[in-house]
Amino acid sequence: MSQARAFRVGVRNLIKWLPIVWTDRDYDHDYLYRIVHYKMSSMEKFFNSKNTYSVEAPQIAEEIKEAKDKLNNMINSVHSNKVDSLPDGFISIENRKWHVNRNSPVYQEWKEVNRKAEEQELNDMKEAFKIIAEKSQGWWD
Repeated sequence: MSQARAFRVGVRNLIKWLPIVWTDRDYDHDYLYRIVHYKMSSMEKFFNSKNTYSVEAPQIAEEIKEAKDKLNNMINSVHSNKVDSLPDGFISIENRKWHVNRNSPVYQEWKEVNRKAEEQELNDMKEAFKIIAEKSQGWWD
């Protein structure tokens, strides 16, 4: 690659990544997942394009998509968002203080549903990074 072309590609990458880097913060794992997700989206587009020479490009794009979709579930809290944040029946406010009835069947059910949602998100994360760990060394053109 010529120096001029390398420079153009570098500038294009800076522009492409600017919104991601601009919103990045160091205090939350969610931003790490967003960066990895963005990179994987870019790689998936490449391997689905006509610019690749690899006969395995469609398979690679599918592997990347699978990991990317798992990360997307984490980023968007897909499983947790399906759970009511504070259903009626076990929380009350008295004198500006929250009271939680932890013996309530509604609370117990809510707690279990939340646990399962968190477990599913953890599994999605593990599966995404397992795919990356096991297959990313073969993702080249």
